[in-house]
Amino acid sequence: MKNNVEIMPLKGFGMIKFGASQKEVEDMLGSPQETESIDVEGEIHEVEVWNYWDQGHAVYFEKDQDNVCTNIETDNEQSILFGEKVFNLTEEAIVSLMKKNGYETFEVEDDDEMEERIVFFDDAHMQFVFDDKQLILVSWAVATDEQGNILWP
Repeated sequence: MKNNVEIMPLKGFGMIKFGASQKEVEDMLGSPQETESIDVEGEIHEVEVWNYWDQGHAVYFEKDQDNVCTNIETDNEQSILFGEKVFNLTEEAIVSLMKKNGYETFEVEDDDEMEERIVFFDDAHMQFVFDDKQLILVSWAVATDEQGNILWP
């Protein structure tokens, strides 16, 4: 997996597909360096996060979905999105790349307290986090319908 860092909106990351079991993820990435359980704000369910600090990834498993992968984050600078090294791109270039690949709907949130700027692409279930105009994190998830039901790829 270390060499396969392709971000696939709504589908997964490299060999990891949304819906993968914890065992499948462990077979691909190895044992996580840290695990934590979190309650998602405003949600009833619990999420287990596996952190792979040395690879720059975090994999999220929904406990109420049989502990399958539903969200991934990366800060790995080698990550590829639509053929481009995403961490080498500006915010404007990322917006253009996403639009070019059919993801039109986005909004921007400035978090003055954390000095971050977040670009959300709702139709891709993705967010790009910037600090001082530099991309520092990409997070993306499986698609859901209007009722919050997961739409597996």
